[in-house]
Amino acid sequence: MAEFDALAQSVAAKLNCQMCLVSVLHGEALRALGHSKQGQPVEDRIMYARDTICGHTMRTGAPLRVVDVRNDARFRDVPSVEAMSIGAYLGVPLCREDGLPIGAMCALAASPRIWSNSELAYLEAVADLVESKIERHALRFEQKALSAALAENDAILTTLAEASGKAITVHNDAGELVFANVALRADLDLTYQELLVLPHAAQRLASGGAQSGAVSVDTPGRPSHDLHVQLYAPKAGLTLAEWSRTKTAHSTS
Repeated sequence: MAEFDALAQSVAAKLNCQMCLVSVLHGEALRALGHSKQGQPVEDRIMYARDTICGHTMRTGAPLRVVDVRNDARFRDVPSVEAMSIGAYLGVPLCREDGLPIGAMCALAASPRIWSNSELAYLEAVADLVESKIERHALRFEQKALSAALAENDAILTTLAEASGKAITVHNDAGELVFANVALRADLDLTYQELLVLPHAAQRLASGGAQSGAVSVDTPGRPSHDLHVQLYAPKAGLTLAEWSRTKTAHSTS
């Protein structure tokens, strides 16, 4: 968290404000990865998203300027306003590469304050940097998780090596995506939400006793994808799936 704390401290100093937070969604709560107040314990970095103005910013996916929070009917009764003595609020959403909001970055003032366009533009620029850092942290976490899961399994490592250039996923018995390689996105043109559906499609196929076959991936607002999958289970609890397109995706009606 030190890297994000340093960013939050820099923003608080630049905007001359009471506090800056870099918060990401964790279940139903927002967790402050970055906090401009030094030495904040973990328990002081977590609040239910519904109890914060940043939760609103994240849900709407749009920047928010509030000049006088305590006289704003939308937010004056939000629990974090009293808990953090918020007088004015400036916030921008933090989004994944596919545009889905995953948190918010905010600057807080103790008293009412008019936020300028240049201050908003500065916060948006820093938020872009934060998003890229979060993406890199998430990628490193996924890579570490995969390494831990596969460390003692020569068979699956061999399969991955042999499948170089092919579209590959690894998922666990809970249907959670553990790994997806670059070829999967490049060759199949799938969104992040569609990637998360793949393990469940593979599990439905496997539940019928099949190790390969055709599956259809459907998510709201997107064309369906007709795919072929070959399943391997070189280790208990993990399934490796090799994906290919069976025919051009078509729109559902």
